[in-house]
Amino acid sequence: MILISATPSPFARKVRIALIEKGVPFEVRDEIPWHGDTETPQYNPLEQLPILIPDEGEPVYESTYILDWIEQVYPDPPLLPADGARVLEAKRIAVLAEGVMDAIVHLFFEFQRPAPSDPWIARQLRKLRGGMRELDRRLGDRRYFVSDQFGLADLSTISVLGMQDVASSNGMVDAWQQKDPLIRPWRELYPNLKRYEAFLCNRPSVRDTAPIMFQLAEPIV
Repeated sequence: MILISATPSPFARKVRIALIEKGVPFEVRDEIPWHGDTETPQYNPLEQLPILIPDEGEPVYESTYILDWIEQVYPDPPLLPADGARVLEAKRIAVLAEGVMDAIVHLFFEFQRPAPSDPWIARQLRKLRGGMRELDRRLGDRRYFVSDQFGLADLSTISVLGMQDVASSNGMVDAWQQKDPLIRPWRELYPNLKRYEAFLCNRPSVRDTAPIMFQLAEPIV
C-alpha cells in the first residue's frame, strides 16, 4: 500500500498515524502537489493530498474519508469508541482540529499573495484562536480526549499541533502576530494542550510522523 503524502501536511499525518497505530504496512511517497511534475491528478481528480493507494482496488482520497476507509477495512485496534455518543464526540474534536488546519492553510496561501487581504487574514486568525481555545477546553485534564484511549480525536489534534510548530519554525506565526497581537506560540496559550502534547510526543506513531516543511521549487498558484 502506498500513501502519497506531503511532509508538512497534517491531513496526511493523520492517515500515517492511523496506519501505524493499526500496524498496517505502507510506503510513503512524498509529493508537492503544486509542482508541475506531480502525479496527484492521476489518482485524485481533485488534485489534493493525501491519497492512499491500496494493493488492490481504487485509490482512496480526502483524509476524513481515508480514515473512515481504514477503520472499515482494518477495524482492529479501533480508533473510535464502541459507544455511539462517544463516537460523535470524537468526530466533533476531529472537526475542530480540521477547521484549525483549514484556517492555517488559508493563511499560508493568503500570505503568498502580492496584496494579502487583512479582513480575510483576521477571519482565519479568529478561527484558529477559537478552535484552539475550544480544543483546550474540551481536553481539560484528561490524558486522551475520549474513552481514555488514543483514537481519532487524538491523532487529529496532534496533527494540528504539529502543523503549528512547523508554522512557527518557518516564521509564519511571527507574520500572524503582526496582524493580531493575541496570537502567540500555542504552548503559551493552551496549558492543557501543552501537557497533552508532552505526554504523547514519544508515542511511536506521533514521534515517527513529525512534520517537516518542504522546499517549494515553483510558485503556488
